[in-house]
Amino acid sequence: MARLELHELKTQKRAGELTALLSRLYESRARVVVWVADEGRRQILDDYLWTYQKLAFLPHALWGPNLGDVEEAIVLVGEPANPNRATVLVVGDDPPPGAWAATFEEVHDLIAPGADGEERRAFWSRWQNDPDSV
Repeated sequence: MARLELHELKTQKRAGELTALLSRLYESRARVVVWVADEGRRQILDDYLWTYQKLAFLPHALWGPNLGDVEEAIVLVGEPANPNRATVLVVGDDPPPGAWAATFEEVHDLIAPGADGEERRAFWSRWQNDPDSV
């Protein structure tokens, strides 16, 4: 079973916190798949990772099935896939399919404050009990 890391957000804004987490993982040489189910949000995150700082960017790939396997350390996906042989899954928006998430060594999610965060915690609690059920 994957090790689950829940990161508390101070606000509802995820992009900055997500980028900081991805930077730490990249610096540790982890191979990462970022789950962003919504295509529009996936494209926004892709753009953000190239431009979030004037002189810095996070090298990554916006993946689609037509690309096949890739070598980038960070890959943004919108469907259950692991094209870069990642050991770490980072959740960028809605929860991923539970059985697929369980195939990674580590799963990271950013938990929003309030009711949304409680709902997400409940999802992960169910997932830890039975990944196939969520």
